[in-house]
Amino acid sequence: MEKLVKVAVDAMGGDNAPGEIVKGAVDAVNERNNLKVFLVGKSQKIHEELSKYQYKSEQVEVINAEEETDVEQTGR
Repeated sequence: MEKLVKVAVDAMGGDNAPGEIVKGAVDAVNERNNLKVFLVGKSQKIHEELSKYQYKSEQVEVINAEEETDVEQTGR
């Protein structure tokens, strides 16, 4: 039995988020049975994107995080 790999992903970060991030997460869990992805961000938007795909729901969990921080706020 393979060890379960757990990965947390900022679903709201990056270009074309959350669409491309969610698509990548779904592609990953559809390729690997030993992977669980935690998508962190605005849950409503993430669930809207997830509804476009077929995947094993036990391998994807959405963690709601309404607040966002951008580069200008952090001073980086």
